[in-house]
Amino acid sequence: MGPVTPVDPADLPGPRGLTEEVLREDEGDAGVAPASAAFYWPLLTAERKARIQSVVEARLQSITVVLDRLLDPHNTAAILRTAEGLGLARVHVVAHQAADGIAHRRVTQDAHKWLEVEPHASGAQAARRLRESGFEVWAGHLDRAARLYSELPVDRPVALLFGNEHEGPSPETLAACTGTFRIPMAGFTQSFNVSVGAGIALAHLAGARRRLLGRPGDLSEEARVQLRDRFTLLAAKLARRMKPRP
Repeated sequence: MGPVTPVDPADLPGPRGLTEEVLREDEGDAGVAPASAAFYWPLLTAERKARIQSVVEARLQSITVVLDRLLDPHNTAAILRTAEGLGLARVHVVAHQAADGIAHRRVTQDAHKWLEVEPHASGAQAARRLRESGFEVWAGHLDRAARLYSELPVDRPVALLFGNEHEGPSPETLAACTGTFRIPMAGFTQSFNVSVGAGIALAHLAGARRRLLGRPGDLSEEARVQLRDRFTLLAAKLARRMKPRP
């Protein structure tokens, strides 16, 4: 592999050229055996390689988010897009109810190619599993014990949980979490839209975590190689879609 031009780690959008179009299933490729990432990597431009490398290097697995029974799929989509743009490696989703399954699958079907999207049966289950794996789980909730989002710890893995837009997290879910947090309001409105609140809190945590780590991301070498291969195949898929047909 030849040298590539490094990209400023402060600039963390997805790889240029990997647009929403490439995330859709490509019917024209049906029945065609895919080539390996090792085959396609040398064929990419130096700029594309640099962008993929910079995004992979900036992926954070120690900051994540749980979307617990969000009613509006557009809120789910917005938070997933924000999470990917901030460089999070994985998100956790609990469907609002069975009838919402199709809407949520439409959202995560595209997003899972950028992120690892892990489904859970309930917010409590997601919180328990994350805590078992070493995360502190803080639920967005207005109560007397809620900590300011800017005071949450960043010296350990942290997950932020956002509950249903109208009901918030259930009592069972709150009991399974480490604690609660809040975002202060300076106006008459009681709370931010959930997607806005998630953006504010996640952006702060991701930035603070990177400053503590002293580097853009925290994936293992094995995970970085796997993610680079996945993005390489997406880039190759885009190139095939854009190739003029005879």
